[in-house]
Amino acid sequence: MPNRHSHTFELRLLGWSEVHELPGNWPSKQLATLLEHLEVEDVTESDALDMALMALQDLDADDAADLVMQTVFEDMSAGVRQNLIHDLEDDRPWDGVADLSRQHGILSAVTLLQKAFPTRFGKPDFACVEISVQAKDAQGEQWLSEDIDPALLLRLLAADMDDRAVLRRLFSVALEGDSFPDADNILWQIERRSAAGVSPFEAVIHSSLRWFEPLKQADSWTATGWPDSLPKIAEA
Repeated sequence: MPNRHSHTFELRLLGWSEVHELPGNWPSKQLATLLEHLEVEDVTESDALDMALMALQDLDADDAADLVMQTVFEDMSAGVRQNLIHDLEDDRPWDGVADLSRQHGILSAVTLLQKAFPTRFGKPDFACVEISVQAKDAQGEQWLSEDIDPALLLRLLAADMDDRAVLRRLFSVALEGDSFPDADNILWQIERRSAAGVSPFEAVIHSSLRWFEPLKQADSWTATGWPDSLPKIAEA
């Protein structure tokens, strides 16, 4: 059972805010790809965003949305893109996408389209959660000093939510089990603030309000958790 591996952690909420753009949301390489789709050439990296926005504004909003979606989802067919375009005008359209691996990309697309067409697309809003995590033993400290495990973080964060929280209702089995394959798609961006090996572990997490609004009034709490990368232990 997974709880054979669980260790105890002390968590403290350092900050919770509603934000409208992910840090580094459109990196230069992705902007360069979009400019190729827009047939815009000879653009410096510093001008790439402004040039992309101006080129998008020269297009019909639906055509612009299609090119942005094509850039974000290179493997998505034209038919699927067309079916999603009008959904992008909905409030928080990423929450309506059943495939969690697509939600981060939908947010990225809406963020750029809203800059180009502010009256057509709503301004994204999502959660920025700043946390401090203190392990209570050496094994827990080792987990926190390694590559950040999204499954471990979600188990620790969900511990302060009641059973009505969407995250707990939809993922109760994964939160209590030894496999949480959707964890990486739920946590859109994790930035380690403390140096590796430094205790307590501090991080900034960006994700949907749908998952993390329940932590808005959090303070500090104790939780047990374990990463998905742990080896299985046979039953005695």
